[in-house]
Amino acid sequence: MKDTQDIHEALMAAVRAYFNAHQDWEMHRTHAAGMRARYQLLEMRKLAHERRKQIQAIREEKPKLKSPKYKEAKLKEQLAQKRKADQGNNTN
Repeated sequence: MKDTQDIHEALMAAVRAYFNAHQDWEMHRTHAAGMRARYQLLEMRKLAHERRKQIQAIREEKPKLKSPKYKEAKLKEQLAQKRKADQGNNTN
């Protein structure tokens, strides 16, 4: 598997190459220009797929972290539930 930065750079180069091929296709509409544009789209797809697999592998090994906002909201919810439970126990 290629290095993350290598794939990113290759993907960006493929996007630039596709842009040029697309411009050529839009101007001339020739068979060759269409082939070049489609080829660049295929290259972008391959690179994007490889990059996606890298990101997924990182996500699988990294522990899932919640945002501070989420943690704060969850804590408030737990405290509210605890207060409600405490009030229910005090009335019995």
